Order: sequence, then C-alpha cells, then structure tokens
Amino acid sequence: MPDQPLIRNLKEGEAFQGFLLAQEAAYKVSAKGSEYLELKLADASGDLKAFLWDIRAIEGDMDAIQADVFLRVKGAVTTYNGRLQMKLDKVRFAADAEVGDFSAFFPVSSRPVPEMLAELDGLLDSVRDPWIQALLKALFIENGSLRAAFALAPAAKSMHHAFLGGLLEHTLSVLGMAERACAHYPSLNRDLVMAGALLHDVGKTAELSYQRSFGYTDAGNLLGHIAMEAEWISREVGKIPGFPEELRLHILHIVLSHHGRLEFGSPVLPKTPEALLVHHLDDLDGKLEVMFRALQDDTGTGAWSPYSRALDRVIYRRRWAGVAAEDGAVQN
Repeated sequence: MPDQPLIRNLKEGEAFQGFLLAQEAAYKVSAKGSEYLELKLADASGDLKAFLWDIRAIEGDMDAIQADVFLRVKGAVTTYNGRLQMKLDKVRFAADAEVGDFSAFFPVSSRPVPEMLAELDGLLDSVRDPWIQALLKALFIENGSLRAAFALAPAAKSMHHAFLGGLLEHTLSVLGMAERACAHYPSLNRDLVMAGALLHDVGKTAELSYQRSFGYTDAGNLLGHIAMEAEWISREVGKIPGFPEELRLHILHIVLSHHGRLEFGSPVLPKTPEALLVHHLDDLDGKLEVMFRALQDDTGTGAWSPYSRALDRVIYRRRWAGVAAEDGAVQN
C-alpha cells in the first residue's frame, strides 16, 4: 500500500488522502432531499464510516462505487457520538492494479500461518484413536483445498477472531484449552474432545466469504456452518470402511450442540461430557477474544470501552498489574 496513515492512527481534524477498501457503500437521501454517499472504509488496522455529502464530487463512474472495491478518497477525520468518521471531499474507483499489496487492507492473525499449521499437524498426530485420526487427516491433510481455506478463513464476520487466519487461531486456542481440561478430567475421552474442537467450526470455511470484505456466502446464509459440518463429516465417514456408527454419532453430537442452546442455532443441547466441554471452551475463547480486543481499543471514555454488542456490555479497561514474584513489590 502507498505510504499513508493507518485508520487506527487517525486523529480528529487530520486530513487523509489514499486508498481504502469499501466494505459497505450506499447512496442515500438526506432529510432535506439531497442525495449523499455513505461508506464503510477499511484497511488492515480497522474501519470507519465515511460520508460524501455532494455526490458531484465523485470522479468517474458513480456505479463503480460499491461494496468490495478499492477507492481513492480525500477528506478529513471528524467525530460523531465519540467515534471517528470521515467527511469526504473526493471519491473515485481504484483498480486492483493501482492499489498493489492487498494484505495492507485485510486484518490478519498475529501468528504466522505456517507456525499454526505445524501446531495443527502435531495435534493431529497426537490422536491415538485410529478411526478419529483417519477422519481428521482426511479432512485437514488429504483435502488440500479445505486445508488452505481453513488456514485463511476468519472465525466470524465480526463477532470474534474476525481476521484472516482467525478460524485456525481460534481452533488452536480451543484445542489448547481442551488438552488442559482433559488432563484435569481424566474421565473425558481426549481424542473425541480433540475431534470436536477441530471440527466444530470447520464449516465456516464455506459459510463465510472473505476474499474482500467479510460476509456470508449463499450456502452460508441458506444452511449455516453447523449443517455443512454435519454433511461433510458424514460424507467422509462413509468413505472409511467399518467406521463405527456410535463414534459417528458422538462426533456429530459435539458439532451439532456446540452453540450450547437451541436459540443460538444448535439443533440439540450438549448431552455428553465431551460436547459440554467443547461448547464452553468455544464460547469462552470467542468471548475472551472480544474482551481483549476491547481492552486494546483506544476509543471510548477513560477506563471504559465503547459498548460491545457481542458481549452486551461495556468493558472495564483498567488492569491490576499484580505483584512482582521476585520481591513482592507492587508493579506499576
């Protein structure tokens, strides 16, 4: 990306000129009857609303200004209700070739993908049940297109781990907690838990679209990731001669119940210890990621974050530093 400030570093009153990705674009009519353009503009660091009040300032084809395209914009940073936005003076469509490096416009995991895939492979190798290992390796190693998508996809459109590589990062986090829980509760079937943790969100590779802005595919809207996963698992199980039917039911139950409640999209409630564990670990990891992100957000007032729709609350951002282990002195 050309030398330009990141959205997260913009301050009120600053001028801005450069390329941004339009995640949303809509022509609207004001209360006074004049047409204006409302945009949601983004780079890898964040997004903000932007408004062009005089559409005559659009350079080139107005119809080219739409969601999922790059725009060249010029304007100034303002605030409304405590949040940054941009008042635009000029807008024009920008061809992909003009923009250059796309990675500057998409949020990505802080963890390198090869490192995460290596961790994934190590966990797959640790599964001792031959039936479960055969199923997992068929999906995550032998299916090259699914493996590539699993490494790239976000874990959600906006709620948690909404960045490229987010699905893999979230899954590995759930797996890490699952390992510790299985050591603490030896009655759990560790391999079954690992299978459920690995498979619980794999359908998001097809539910979500993430080539430009994050959204839902037609299949994602019509079916959802839970239904997709159940179909994929049953299809792969059918290719493994002799796969135990009871094991198939156990794995499918974890996947189908992992949202935990019927009103949250699961067709059944968790009814096995392994299913209950995967549900709570998935829920915990997603909510903690949202909370950690709120702690890093520099908007809001003082000690409190802006209201989080994902958690239905504001977050207290003052952290207790704790006591130094060496001499008992309080850390500042």
